[in-house]
Amino acid sequence: MGMLVEGRWRAEDRIFEDGGFRRQASLFDAPLGPELAESLRRDPGRYCLIASLSCPWSHRALIARALKGLEDTVSLQIAGGRRVEGYAVNGGAFWNVPGGDRRIVHLHELYSLSNPSYSGRCTVPLLWDSLRQRIVCNESARIVRLFDQAPAVSGHLDFTLRPPHLAGEIDVLNKRLHDELSNAVYRAGLARRQDLYEAAVGEVFAMLDELEARLEERRYLFGSVLTESDLMLLPTLLRFDSVYHGHFRCGRRRLVDYPHLWAYARDLFAWCGIAATTDFRIIREGYYLNDGDGNPFGIVAVAPDANWFLPHGRGRLSAAKVAMRDGTMVEVEPATLTPSGKG
Repeated sequence: MGMLVEGRWRAEDRIFEDGGFRRQASLFDAPLGPELAESLRRDPGRYCLIASLSCPWSHRALIARALKGLEDTVSLQIAGGRRVEGYAVNGGAFWNVPGGDRRIVHLHELYSLSNPSYSGRCTVPLLWDSLRQRIVCNESARIVRLFDQAPAVSGHLDFTLRPPHLAGEIDVLNKRLHDELSNAVYRAGLARRQDLYEAAVGEVFAMLDELEARLEERRYLFGSVLTESDLMLLPTLLRFDSVYHGHFRCGRRRLVDYPHLWAYARDLFAWCGIAATTDFRIIREGYYLNDGDGNPFGIVAVAPDANWFLPHGRGRLSAAKVAMRDGTMVEVEPATLTPSGKG
């Protein structure tokens, strides 16, 4: 895929170690405090989210932006297409960098603009500060948390995806979801040794089995309330049957073979704004044409039979709720994110 070395693009990569996939740590990952969250609302248009519709890490940020009603506050630029020099930021056409006079084609140029001596992979999502002309963050979990901290947009509920009484448990589960599922599918799909592949696949299905049991009697991962952990999980589930089951060789079972997990995924998919962030064609093309070296002829698999709009029936477990910043829980209509009128 390529990377920057001291600010210059090179057609090399350093994601493999002893036959296994090793994810590089995000380098623009300083903590994002409440001052920055306030700035999102105070300075609409200052910040731009650069994201890919195929990338699950980007998808987290896109979902959080939609749920928190930040579409008119944080602008969006989609990166995608064939990765000749990594991601193109405007379909291969020139893009005017917000706040400056630079015109770029590739995402790595934004990294070099932010730090001329940057060395590393040029990943999405990232949050761009058009005033200071620099990358604020390229760590998806931090961007999601920043969007959650932003003051509520007028007409939107002032809820949080990270209720204080669940914060510790959310952190623990998020790490496990990353290590044993979201990153494990990559370790399986990009493995170059049989033993590493089998170990990763084992972790993937052990976690899916655990989640299936957990969701048998809980509407969401922490009961009736939507949390950050649900956003961490959903992008992986959305890609599982389309990409990970076949292209990444996680072939033991499909998502649709897990009745509770499959219904849970459809339940989340029906929340306000989430379906609009999901393009299964772009997801399949993004992986089959760019991720992994087992598809030399660039054949994009047909879409699996899966109706994401089927009734999910999860309301039998509990009403859907969000946690307000004042500590109360409010029942909501997921499709509109408005109070349901019940206590």
